[in-house]
Amino acid sequence: MNYNASMKQYLDDDVSGKTSNLNSHKIIEEVLKDLKKNMETLAYSIDHEPVVSSIKSNSFSKSLTAIYILQSSLNFDEGEEIATNLYNIYEFCKNGIMKGFMNKNSKLIYDAIPPIEEILDGWKQIK
Repeated sequence: MNYNASMKQYLDDDVSGKTSNLNSHKIIEEVLKDLKKNMETLAYSIDHEPVVSSIKSNSFSKSLTAIYILQSSLNFDEGEEIATNLYNIYEFCKNGIMKGFMNKNSKLIYDAIPPIEEILDGWKQIK
């Protein structure tokens, strides 16, 4: 799935209303917020939902799509070091999401949320 197709699918879901009139900076902010929310939902649902749960599956899928969008939006030409660091953080989070989901271990997902919170806080300060 390429970046444009992922972005379209992601925006066609429940964030489309939040992002339709936003610039790219604000879109990334909304993707980060949505990622955090879906990671929290996924971790919680692993502990509290039945083994087969549409909430769990949906938040898992949306989390991975958000990470793909964030990784695809990185500009390695204009900020290689920062882009590489962010890419690695997103990989850490993706691995936590995937392993946590597959092994029904919410701690792996909860451990991956603080880096996203830090990125989101920093992103909000950039104008």
